[in-house]
Amino acid sequence: MQTRSAIVLALLLATLAGPGGDHARAQGDGEQPAAQPTDLPQAESLFEAYIEAIGGREALARHQNRVLHGIYRIAANGDTQILTLYCETPNRLLAELEAPALGTTIRATNGAVAWGTNASGTPFRLDEAETASFNDNAIFLNEAAYKERYKSIRTAGTAVFDGKNAYQVDFVTHSGLQGSIYFDAESKLVVGRQLKNAEGQGPLVLVTAYKEFEGVMLPTLQQQRFQDVQTPSVDIEFRWVEVNVDDLPSFDPPAQLTAPTPAPGG
Repeated sequence: MQTRSAIVLALLLATLAGPGGDHARAQGDGEQPAAQPTDLPQAESLFEAYIEAIGGREALARHQNRVLHGIYRIAANGDTQILTLYCETPNRLLAELEAPALGTTIRATNGAVAWGTNASGTPFRLDEAETASFNDNAIFLNEAAYKERYKSIRTAGTAVFDGKNAYQVDFVTHSGLQGSIYFDAESKLVVGRQLKNAEGQGPLVLVTAYKEFEGVMLPTLQQQRFQDVQTPSVDIEFRWVEVNVDDLPSFDPPAQLTAPTPAPGG
């Protein structure tokens, strides 16, 4: 389930992704690159323009929680599952993936402890790498909280997404995660995000189909690709989004995951 949980992370943030296939190509990838400007915009200005493009800080502040209802599709076998994301400010997230005839799995964090359950309902703690990624992506304001989310950001260059120019911003989180975010030069929206491993590689997630929900623009389609493969390996489509709902599930781990370990012989 690690691959699936990684995807779930990536989508959450109304922003996860990076260049993929022929949708985004930087210099040297065999397609005409965007002209490299001599004076790239500061990374901070790109984040601030994005915040305004999705509705502004006042609209964002009115969202205290969201429930995103979606469909998770795996291209290789046509498998379709039901995905529900429960998000609450400032950094709580529960992702529920329901596979027909197989059961439901959960990945969640209360902002500190990241945990999950398998299809049989058995709870467990996420490993160190999953915890870092999940807690990072559980930040409710996602890229609008860039000052708190990232240890460093810098504008690295330009790329082309579906024939449109985009700016690439490289980032490092406080937990050490590295990657790139792509901002459409015209719309100012995030069009992709990529988390990178030690070799500088990682799945590419395209972020599209923004729609307005209670004054805030959110992407409703995310597609994951690997390297230059044309067909997405996974896509997630959000059918509807609820804002400021009255009842949410608990984000806290089950008691057995937080109980102290008994002393030997005790």
